[in-house]
Amino acid sequence: MPLRVRLSIWNAIVIVGAICLLSMLTYAIEARSLAQDLDESLQAQAKNLTAIYQARANLSPRARERVIPQPSVFSAPTFYVQILDPDGNIVERSQSMSERSLPVRPDMLRRAANDEVAIETVQLDGRNVRLYTDDMHSDDDEELLGYVQVARSLNALEDALGLLRRTLIGAGVLLLLISIVVAWWLSGVSLRPIGRITQAAADISLSGRLDRRLPPESSRDEIARLVDMFNRMMGRLDDVLAAQKRFVADASHELRTPLTTIRGNLELLRRSGAVTQPEMRDALDDVTSEAARMARLVQGLLALARADAGQALEHGPVRLDEIVRAVHRDAQAMSTDVTVRLDATDAVAVMGDPDALKQLLLILVENGVKYTARGSVTISLERDAGRASLQVRDTGSGIENEDLPHIFERFYRSASSRASGGTGLGLPIARWIAEEHGGNISVETEVGQGTCFTVHLTALPAIPGEREADAQVETERPSVRPANVPPLAS
Repeated sequence: MPLRVRLSIWNAIVIVGAICLLSMLTYAIEARSLAQDLDESLQAQAKNLTAIYQARANLSPRARERVIPQPSVFSAPTFYVQILDPDGNIVERSQSMSERSLPVRPDMLRRAANDEVAIETVQLDGRNVRLYTDDMHSDDDEELLGYVQVARSLNALEDALGLLRRTLIGAGVLLLLISIVVAWWLSGVSLRPIGRITQAAADISLSGRLDRRLPPESSRDEIARLVDMFNRMMGRLDDVLAAQKRFVADASHELRTPLTTIRGNLELLRRSGAVTQPEMRDALDDVTSEAARMARLVQGLLALARADAGQALEHGPVRLDEIVRAVHRDAQAMSTDVTVRLDATDAVAVMGDPDALKQLLLILVENGVKYTARGSVTISLERDAGRASLQVRDTGSGIENEDLPHIFERFYRSASSRASGGTGLGLPIARWIAEEHGGNISVETEVGQGTCFTVHLTALPAIPGEREADAQVETERPSVRPANVPPLAS
C-alpha cells in the first residue's frame, strides 16, 4: 500500500477517534447539564408550591378561597402538579393534567418524608416525564400537611439532545472528509521529494548513469537531508564504479600483450618438438589451454569495460543473412560430434556492426556446440512484420530452472559451465551487442531436450543490393577500428 494512502488512513483513524471522543464528551456534558437544569426547575417549582400551600393552610377555609387561589394556578403550563394528603391520596391536580394522574409510589413518599431527593423518570400517557416528589409540613414542622408532586415532559430535552446528536454526527462527518482531503494534499506535498528521489533512482537504474543528481531542496528538513545524502551516495558510487571500470579496462589491456607472448611461446614449444616426454606434453597442452581461456577472459573483460564506458558500436546497413551463412561455414570445424545446420534463412538487412553481430552469433553457436555432447545445432533467420528473428537451437543438456534467471549475469557459471571451462562472459557480451542494436535476446529451454536462443532485431524495410550495401558499409567503416572481442562462450 502506498505511503500516501497509509498516511491518509492513519490520519482518518486519528480524526475519527478524536471526533468520537469529543462528541461523546460534549453529548454527555450537555445531557447532564440539561437533566440537571430540569431537576432544579422541578425542585424550585415544588418549593414555591410548598410555600403557597403552607400559607394557604394557615388560613380559615373561607379566607383560603377568597385570598389565595388554588396552588395549581401558579404552575406553568409545561409543568404537571399533583397535591397529595398525608396518606398519599390525590387532593388537587393542575389543569394541565386534565383527568390524568401522576403515579404515586410508597417508596417515593417515604424518601420524600425522610428529606431524601425523590426524583425519577416515569411514563405518562406513553411519554417520558421527570417526576419530583416532596413533603409539605406546617410552619413549625410539627404537622405533615401532605406531598407535592411536580413533573415535566422530557420531550423538549430529548428533542434538544437529538438535535445535538445530529449536529455532532454531521459536523464529524464533514470534519472527517475535510481532514482526509487535507491529509491527502499534505502527504502529497510532503512526499513529493521522495517521489522525485524514487523516479531519479529508477532512471539511474534503467540508464546506468550514476552522474545524475537531484536538485537540492530549499528547506532544511528531513527530506532535504535525504536528498543531500542521496546525492553524496551517488557521487561516491560514481567514483567507485568509474575507478573499477578504469582498473578493469587498464588491466585487461595490459594483460593482452603478455598473454599473447605466452601463447606464442607455448605454440613454438609445441611445434619445435623440444618437449618429447608424454607427461610434459600433456602439461604443455594444459598450460596452452588455460592460457587460451585466460586470453578469452581478458578479451571479454575488455569488451565489457568498453561497454560500461559507453562505447557505442558503429551502425550501417548489414546483410544479416550473409553473416548467418558465414558463421555456419566457420562453425563446421567446431566439433566432429555436433552437426551445425542451417535452416530457413530469409534475406534480411539490419542497421548494425557486422563484426559485433557475427560475434554475437558465434557466441550462441559455440554455446550450443559446447553443451551438446552429440546432436545438432540449428541456425535460422526469419523476417516477420519488420522484425528479424535470429534463432540458435541445440539438442543439448538444457538449462536448469535455478540457473535460467542468472545466465546473462557476468561471471555466472552453472555447474555444467564450470566443468566445461566457460568464462561466464559470453552471454553478457551477446546481450550487450543485441541491446546496442536495439534488440533483445530471449531463451527457451528444457532440461535434457535442448535450448533455443532467439535474437530479435529491427529489420530494414528494404534490402539494399549486395554491391551497394557492401560499398556503403565499407564507406562508413573507420580506417582504424578497435579490435573486436573474439567469440566467447559463457
